[in-house]
Amino acid sequence: MKRTLLLLAAIPLLCLGVVVGAQEKPAGADLIQRLGCMGCHSHKGKGGGRGPAWDGLGGRLRPEAIKQQLIAPRGRMPNYKHLRPEELEALVTYLSALP
Repeated sequence: MKRTLLLLAAIPLLCLGVVVGAQEKPAGADLIQRLGCMGCHSHKGKGGGRGPAWDGLGGRLRPEAIKQQLIAPRGRMPNYKHLRPEELEALVTYLSALP
């Protein structure tokens, strides 16, 4: 009986671990995938080759410059003015952290 109660008490904790584990992927990474950015840009040899590679992007551009590129890009890249502020910040944070 005690063993059954212990198992029942542990189930919510196990479920919590699944939810936390599912949220470990940065929001910016999900947006990159959803927006199809890797169709043109590459990182560590993966992705498209039409746009600039993102290798070392965080060391080359300040976060404000990355944000400006997303809002008013040059060339053929679409702008992302339509994103919510928190989505835009998630992209900037993710891209700024790329090695």
